[in-house]
Amino acid sequence: MTELIKTSPVIGAQKKMNPIMGVHQGMEVALSFVDQKIEKKHQAILGVTDVSCFARFAIKGAKAAEWLEKQGIKTPEVVNAWLEGAPGTMVLRLGNTEFLVEDQATGNACTKLHAFDQSNTQDAYQVARADAAFILSGSEVLNLLSELCVLDLRDAALLNNALVMTQIAGISATLVRESLAGEQVYRIWCDSTYGAYMWEILIEIAQELGGGAVGLTCRFQ
Repeated sequence: MTELIKTSPVIGAQKKMNPIMGVHQGMEVALSFVDQKIEKKHQAILGVTDVSCFARFAIKGAKAAEWLEKQGIKTPEVVNAWLEGAPGTMVLRLGNTEFLVEDQATGNACTKLHAFDQSNTQDAYQVARADAAFILSGSEVLNLLSELCVLDLRDAALLNNALVMTQIAGISATLVRESLAGEQVYRIWCDSTYGAYMWEILIEIAQELGGGAVGLTCRFQ
C-alpha cells in the first residue's frame, strides 16, 4: 500500500516562494527556497523554518505521565515546561495532565506512541493535534517577537526550559526557547488553520529585518 503523504498546513503560503519540496516524516515540506549561502545568511539574521512536518503525539489524563514513562519517555515534573524526553524527542507539559510529544529532525519515538491502545488504557487519552510549527533564529529574532508577541521575552520568561502559552500575531501559540546545534532558537506551535497566516507574517517581518525563509535542508544539514 502506498503511504499517504500529508500536506503541511503552511504549503499554500510557501508555494508562492517556489521552494524545492521533499518529504520528511511523512509530510511534504520545503527543503530549500534560495541558494544555501543566502539561507545561511537568513538563519544568522532572522531565519524562519517550517517544521510542521515533525511527528507529534498528544495525550492527557490523570495517568498520562505514567503511561509515557512506561513507554520510556521522560516528562517534565512541572507544568509549562519541556525537556528532551528521549533522544531527538521533545516533551512539552501543557497542563497538569496534558503532554505534547514531538520528534525532532532525528527523533523516532512518536511512531511507537501512536500504537496507543485506548481499550487497554485507563485515565489517559490520546488527543488529536494539528499544529503548524516554526523555528526562528538569528540576531534579530527578539525584535520580531517584540512586534508580534504580547509578552516581553527579554526577561526570564523562557529560562530553564520553560514554555509559555501566549498570543503571537493575534494567534494563540505555544513558545519555547532552546539550543539547536549550539544556536539559541525559538519554537512556535499554533493551530494548523492559522499556519499559512503565521508563516506570511513571520516572513514579512523577517524580510524587513534582513532575514527570510530557511528550508529544512539548510537548518538540519
